[in-house]
Amino acid sequence: MTTGNMLGIGTSALRAFQRALNTTGHNIANANTPGYSRQRVDLSSATPQYAGYGYIGTGVRTDAVQRFYDGFVENQVRNYTASTTEFQTFHNYSAQIDNVLADPDAGLSTAMQRFNSAVQDLSNDPVSTAARQAMISEGQGLVDRFHSLGGWLDDMNTQVNNDLNASVTEINRISTAIADLNKEIVRASGVAGEQPPNDLLDQRDNLVRDLSEHVSLSTLTQDDGSVNVMIGSGQALVVGSNATALTTYRGAGVHAPLQVALDAGSNSQVPITDQLSGGKIGGLLGFRDRVLEPAANELGRAAIGMAEYFNAQHQRGVDLNGQLGQEFFSFPDPQWDSYPGVSSSLSVAWDDVGQATGANYKLQYDGAAWSISRTDTGEQLAMTGTGSSADPFVVDGIRISVDAAAVSGDTFLIQPTRNGAQSLQMLVNDPSRIAAASPVLTNAAITNAGSGTISAGQVTDVNNPAFQSAPGSLSPPVMIRFTSATTYEVYDNSNPASPALLESVSGYDPTTGGEVFPTPGGLDYGYQVRLAGSPAAGDEFTVGYNSNGDGDNRNALALGEVLTGRVMGNGTQSLSDVYRAMVSEVGTTTRQAELASGAHQQLLERALNARDAISGVNLDEEAANLIKYQQSYQAAAQVIATANEMFDTLLGAVRR
Repeated sequence: MTTGNMLGIGTSALRAFQRALNTTGHNIANANTPGYSRQRVDLSSATPQYAGYGYIGTGVRTDAVQRFYDGFVENQVRNYTASTTEFQTFHNYSAQIDNVLADPDAGLSTAMQRFNSAVQDLSNDPVSTAARQAMISEGQGLVDRFHSLGGWLDDMNTQVNNDLNASVTEINRISTAIADLNKEIVRASGVAGEQPPNDLLDQRDNLVRDLSEHVSLSTLTQDDGSVNVMIGSGQALVVGSNATALTTYRGAGVHAPLQVALDAGSNSQVPITDQLSGGKIGGLLGFRDRVLEPAANELGRAAIGMAEYFNAQHQRGVDLNGQLGQEFFSFPDPQWDSYPGVSSSLSVAWDDVGQATGANYKLQYDGAAWSISRTDTGEQLAMTGTGSSADPFVVDGIRISVDAAAVSGDTFLIQPTRNGAQSLQMLVNDPSRIAAASPVLTNAAITNAGSGTISAGQVTDVNNPAFQSAPGSLSPPVMIRFTSATTYEVYDNSNPASPALLESVSGYDPTTGGEVFPTPGGLDYGYQVRLAGSPAAGDEFTVGYNSNGDGDNRNALALGEVLTGRVMGNGTQSLSDVYRAMVSEVGTTTRQAELASGAHQQLLERALNARDAISGVNLDEEAANLIKYQQSYQAAAQVIATANEMFDTLLGAVRR
């Protein structure tokens, strides 16, 4: 071996081990750098030279500096980061609503119980001014609680919108940084002869991982080393050195939810909200769709149902002034909004509040026919009617009249109960105007000889002309006179001295009794009275207006039954049932999100541990490498020193 070869071998080894020492030191320096991947120097023997008697080695060659990296594990980390963040965000928000709605002091249950108790107290003492004032105070307290909860849910919606805006802003920042790094990586790879710029690759992976905290994504590595990033169902967020910005806009509807779109330029947007999942955005959208909107709608449904049925019963009563009861509460008509670009209009009103579901609806026109579907499930619903003002569409308790000028593609969002809690108002503030009594007063003549009785009477339709043609009186007052044990006559008793016969009725059965109205001939005065027992011929019963109902609690009792009876859900739910079902659904969803969050957190930790096992820096291992490469470096230096001594010896021999 020549001295020159030996010197070259030593020099190549010295350079190689110096690079190994530098790389080991770089690993040690970045042991605590987030996302750093451990690096190694790849060495191979240099091409040997043929010397007649065989090949002689020429030293060592540095092929590359590689990072320890597993794309599959890195992809797992991104996916579990997105899912964990999604469930954590969902749970954090949902838990806030669960805690408030289920809280006896902050929720609705206590306020409803207090109002119901006030109504019961009034029924026990209908002449008590204190009881009447307490009912008004508790009614206002219930309205205030609806306002408080509805307003708080609106604030939550605002917070969700703010967080969506913040996430979109952060996504735009990160995607721009990824695009810039793509450009640097392509340039660095080209300058280095396609050698990987490891630290830049780590920085880009960190950014992609940060991006997955906001939204689920997929990546595709290009031949030039750049990476494309897709979100949703394949929408390109980053392509090479170009990043497409996300933007937000207001959707349709009451308290219009914020929507996400790709900015296509020239004031053009591509809506992608329904395609996004995972990360903080997925958690926010899931919370809004599965918890916030349903809770607000159900709260509004409870408010509207309470107001509708309480009003209907209150109007069937009479107050201390002898006047029929007025509406006790006011509540809004179903709310609707058109989608962007729609110029036609709608008219939406309540048909039967008891059939309200708490869902939102999408109404669409295809140019030939209208269709309606639930926004939460996408279920297509059947409508009756033609949609005209004279024959409106009817579905789930609402009436819809459409615009004749509608064109194909016109779309509307109908939110029947969304604003119910915030818009509920108390209309009665005068204790004397509480209609605790019934306007119908029945009486049996003291001269009756039989055992017949007549019920106190129950109002069925306060809008009947019998109540409205002459307010404050019954038109006409009625007298019932039995002509035999099984027949009686119905008279207009406006002139008791000379009552006018209205109808003769036969077939009365003393063993079962029977309702007087409507009569076989069709007489119906908006109330029901029932005869029972065995009246004798000549026995008389009268029905008149209860102009002095100071001690009458019949309507107060009926008002209490409204608050506890099954008036909602087509007669399957009470008002309390609606609220309890809402609280239960929120609680169940929150618990499911909590369990999912914990499970995905464990999966993320396992993925991170797997990544650290592959890419993480082990200081003990690096310390051992440091010693190994240091010794190798010293040995290489010794090879050079030996080569130098050999060269000096050769020179000395030549000089002689």
